[in-house]
Amino acid sequence: MHTRESGVIDNLAESEDEALGMVRKFLSYLPSNAWEMAPRLVTGDPPERADESLLRVVPRNRRRAYDGHRVIEAVLDADSFFEIAPGYGRSRITGLARLNGYPVGVMANNIMFGGSTGVAEGEKVMRLLQLCDTFHLPLVSFADEPGFMVGIDSERRGIERAGARLVIATCQSQMPWATVVVGQLYGVAGQCQHRPSGMFRRYAWPSAHWGSMHIQGGASAAYRREIEAAPDPETRRAEIEARLQAIASPFRTAEATGQDIIDPRETRALLCEFVEEAQPILRSQLGQTSVPYRP
Repeated sequence: MHTRESGVIDNLAESEDEALGMVRKFLSYLPSNAWEMAPRLVTGDPPERADESLLRVVPRNRRRAYDGHRVIEAVLDADSFFEIAPGYGRSRITGLARLNGYPVGVMANNIMFGGSTGVAEGEKVMRLLQLCDTFHLPLVSFADEPGFMVGIDSERRGIERAGARLVIATCQSQMPWATVVVGQLYGVAGQCQHRPSGMFRRYAWPSAHWGSMHIQGGASAAYRREIEAAPDPETRRAEIEARLQAIASPFRTAEATGQDIIDPRETRALLCEFVEEAQPILRSQLGQTSVPYRP
């Protein structure tokens, strides 16, 4: 119950030895205290490694799901990812890993479970932000964000307040942050993948598409009168969506927003470069943070 429903316990071990192993691995990414830099290890995984599987990991059919772990494992140092709370808020993957030997915080949307951000997912992300800020770890995010979870159940859980808290936590965070948009990025939840201040990098794959609203919802709102006046509203709505989808392009959007479109195989090299450049900033942030890690 506590690893899946309440979120009180992050990870479940089958034995005492396994539990101690988890503790040792978790602590291996962290410094002894907030006044020291996190330890860098030699992993033997070259920064320039380019994984060909990244060209195929995101399906061309946007209705098909894929496992966000595949992106993480193809980009980060081999066998370095330690997932935190895998059973709780399963639409979001969070954890610690290494890039070129440097410890980093990692998060990704998991489309296998919808990818949307609910109350539990928001809590996981906020705790990761606080952990990275407290121990001065850079953050890497692989974003495929359809938006906040909607519906009666989400409203009963308080998604409106949880969403507002996540927006504030994002803006208050200080660690160097890099977001790689691998798929969709929409709504207020999508804005939580962008920070207006501090060291922040954002890259996008050719599979990315982003904006204020999805084409489906945006077409219904922008062309409401035209759709309602048509003899067959559903057919007219589908025609409008198809027309807009045909001209949609990440390159057009990137040109308008100043976004960098990258070859997915270049992701690891660019993130290793980002982490290297983040080190002087992290050293300047050593000490107690204004928003410490909380239970």
